[in-house]
Amino acid sequence: MIALLAHTNCGMVNLMSKRERFIAGLVDQAGWDREWAETHFMHFAPMYEIGNEVDFVLSEAKRLRLRYPKLLVAPLLYRVEDGQLYQLREGTL
Repeated sequence: MIALLAHTNCGMVNLMSKRERFIAGLVDQAGWDREWAETHFMHFAPMYEIGNEVDFVLSEAKRLRLRYPKLLVAPLLYRVEDGQLYQLREGTL
């Protein structure tokens, strides 16, 4: 079994809008050179940015089901707002 756990308020949603804060964090918190942090962000952000949590976890579940057809894949969503864990099914939201 593969359990995929997404959560609301994910920092990877609309990542490009958080560019400056992300880069500042690498510089201030991790000690990176600003130019290297900017290069790193611009290289990797497009690969890791997600549109929204639900669509992402459902698409990952579909991809993994195709790759591992004998395994059960369970897409789950933890809602920070209410502290509840939900099982997601395609076409229900």
